[in-house]
Amino acid sequence: MKRLKLNFLKVIILGIFLTIIFTKNILASIHAPEFKKMDCEITINEKENKKLYLEIADTEKKRSYGLMNREEIKPDNGMLFIWKNSKKRNFWMKNTLLNLDLFFINRKGTIVEIYRNAKALDQKNISSNEKVSFVLEMNASELKSQVGDKLNCPGIIY
Repeated sequence: MKRLKLNFLKVIILGIFLTIIFTKNILASIHAPEFKKMDCEITINEKENKKLYLEIADTEKKRSYGLMNREEIKPDNGMLFIWKNSKKRNFWMKNTLLNLDLFFINRKGTIVEIYRNAKALDQKNISSNEKVSFVLEMNASELKSQVGDKLNCPGIIY
């Protein structure tokens, strides 16, 4: 009888855990904004052009949500955060499940700073040292760009 009660208790605890996880994932997807997608190209070392498929975060709601709750990002995909003005930008990895590289990009589309391998779920502040209008987030270690490389996205005025 004790064993039956113990097994019953384990099933109840497992059920509660799964309900919490399932509900969290549903709520996260309900609140996720819809991101426009854009094909862009980055010039690496003035030699190689690489196609990137980027989701655009151009409103406060989209920038606040960013890549939170994503379990994967396909290769050559990422998110481009866009502001109308140039300022020092601050990011963190709260509710971001993947390690990311952050590329800080000026008004001319040039990478001026890179923060490599931001850790998933870390709430440490990640700040740019320079004023930027764009920040590109990609899977950590995927994009081999350097400071000075240039991002080109049709329709974005640099």
